Amino acid sequence: MKNHESLCEISHLLNLQRSRITAVMTLILSLLALYACLMGVLDKSIYQDVLEKGTITQFLLVASTGQDIIFIPLALLLALFSIMFLVRPGYKSFIIILGLTGNFFYGYGLYTMQGLYTSIYLVYLAIFSLSIYSLVLGLLSFTSEIAEKTLLPRGLRIFISIFLFSIVFMLGLVWILRISPDIVSHIPPDTYGVFVLDLGIVFPAIAITATKLIRNRPYGNILAGVALIKALTVCLSWGFGEWYGRLYGGIQGSYDMLIIPSVLTLISLVLVGLYINKLKII
Repeated sequence: MKNHESLCEISHLLNLQRSRITAVMTLILSLLALYACLMGVLDKSIYQDVLEKGTITQFLLVASTGQDIIFIPLALLLALFSIMFLVRPGYKSFIIILGLTGNFFYGYGLYTMQGLYTSIYLVYLAIFSLSIYSLVLGLLSFTSEIAEKTLLPRGLRIFISIFLFSIVFMLGLVWILRISPDIVSHIPPDTYGVFVLDLGIVFPAIAITATKLIRNRPYGNILAGVALIKALTVCLSWGFGEWYGRLYGGIQGSYDMLIIPSVLTLISLVLVGLYINKLKII
């Protein structure tokens, strides 16, 4: 009886059919990602074969291995939250699911766009496709009622907005400065997919979210959680990859590429904790 009441309550906040389909899709996504990551870590030929063909550089090989290592616990976490939601739906766990899905959209978007044609490329493509449709269906699962009834403290809303805007302006400027010489030379860099995703999709989405949040518009509080968790996981993966490359891959680079993701990860972690704790339904 109690479980039935909780389902009736959550049905006013989430479209249960859409959200459950989303959770099933993210569960499949997490299992595919876990398979791809374990293959990348355990089977050295996965990346070595494409390195020998000259289609990727040593830098991308090391970066991909680092991403696989950090994606293993994230895939397990996504699987856990997807199962938890299917057993007992909750709006906070669903926001976490979408945030984690955003991480895999980004990571495997890079693999597919940059043509990382390993023997399991079709798995990357499946993960990328599932992540896109999971995000779309997941965001459509929130009812207008939850959008209007969610509440965050004003100070926290402003701080999160400033943080999200800072990511857009700071990294947007850095990316433009880094890509400009390549545009002049007409030669794309190894990581051109980062610029495509960030400047074309991610940064505009974050800016829209931050604007809605600071103006206290409907869905701003929901989108903020998805953006924060996505920022946390992507910055964690980026930072881990930078440290991993220098410690184990013999990759050299500027210190700003170590400091920036590390700082962003720590700030994101604190804000995610505050967000999950302070988000309420009035």
